[in-house]
Amino acid sequence: MSENEIKKEYFQWLCNLVNADPLHHLLWTFLHNEWFIWVLPMDENRAEDGKYLRYLYSLERVEKGRVTAEEVDHALDGPCTILEFLVGLAKRIEDDIMYNAESDGSKIDVWFWEMIKNLGLEKYDDKHYNEVEIKDIVTRFMLRKYPKDGSGNIFKIGQKNGHWTKNIEIWEQVQLWATQ
Repeated sequence: MSENEIKKEYFQWLCNLVNADPLHHLLWTFLHNEWFIWVLPMDENRAEDGKYLRYLYSLERVEKGRVTAEEVDHALDGPCTILEFLVGLAKRIEDDIMYNAESDGSKIDVWFWEMIKNLGLEKYDDKHYNEVEIKDIVTRFMLRKYPKDGSGNIFKIGQKNGHWTKNIEIWEQVQLWATQ
């Protein structure tokens, strides 16, 4: 399998994990071509969650005899993308906070779409794609330039206990969001 084939298949695998609507293909592609950046040190852990998806993908593909782990590692080397960050965080939320053994299955897609909607990205389907606006939204989120009410963040929690959430690491924000 070529490097390009691995990259394409991995992108599709990510999209499948969260039931990414094919009508938003340009948005998913943009988010997968942009690196996730963080301003608080502990948020690097969320980038590692995103990169961990590469390992899970590799396990599946190597087990099926489609590629070697080295081929996947080489093809997918590099910083965490925004798409990987969002999917990885949705998976972490499902696995560590919201898992319910009695539910009808994984809700990774629910948590993913919650973040997409909170960012205001759901309106950017392929017919209404505006890369400049999308880049502005995503950059504002990553640099934590959103207002105190929490709009423009992946979780609309605004201020909690007198602390503005833009100064709180993402995982702590997840915990605040999950308990509200």
